[in-house]
Amino acid sequence: MRVICITQARMGSSRLPGKVLTPIANKPMLEYHIERVAQSHLIDTHIIATTIEDNDQAIADYCHTKQLQCFRGDEQDVLQRFYEAALSVGAEQEDIIIRLTGDCPLICPELIDQAIRKHQTGDPAQYTHISLAFFPRGFDVEVFSMHSLTLAFQHAHTQAQREHVTLFLYTQPDAQIIPIETGKASWGEFRLCVDEIDDLRLVEQTIQLLGENWLTADHKTICKLLTDNPELAQINKHVAQRIAH
Repeated sequence: MRVICITQARMGSSRLPGKVLTPIANKPMLEYHIERVAQSHLIDTHIIATTIEDNDQAIADYCHTKQLQCFRGDEQDVLQRFYEAALSVGAEQEDIIIRLTGDCPLICPELIDQAIRKHQTGDPAQYTHISLAFFPRGFDVEVFSMHSLTLAFQHAHTQAQREHVTLFLYTQPDAQIIPIETGKASWGEFRLCVDEIDDLRLVEQTIQLLGENWLTADHKTICKLLTDNPELAQINKHVAQRIAH
């Protein structure tokens, strides 16, 4: 059983175009994400899934330069792109799949591993995730089997289900949804993903305050920094999250 991590990344954001390669302290935002994912102890393979659109050539070129695995697929049918990315690295039905997004530069490897372990000790058919009621958005981790992903690919038909990779999985009547809720409810108020310019400002300042510890800082360290510096969280408090429906 392999653990395959797939990060979705594209340049065509409607609110902040080109965000995933926007530099923070002379380093592309996506690089922070990739280097922190690499701190996971349980991931076997990490692949970036981008699109075949011309503007995403920049992501493919970046991955090539950094010797990262990259798959390019359909822009609109994200579920198909994600499924084919898994197949491109030889995913078998029993393998574990991790879904991340490239606009989360401070993704936490210890939470990734916690979700993986929770999934490994449960039912292979379950959908395991980091609960955003207890953790900041930007620490999002979703875990499921390749078998579950295959079922979603075969049976998801609505536009929303094809656009949002896991929507089919967690909305089925018999879905086994297993949340990781070991954080604090107050942390759920923080926002560390990047959709708008103020999100980027917050992440830039957070990384600056973390200094040399940005790579290894765990979720508790990052959340304590935000708690101790409440003015930081105010920077993007007004940003509304788009919800899949």
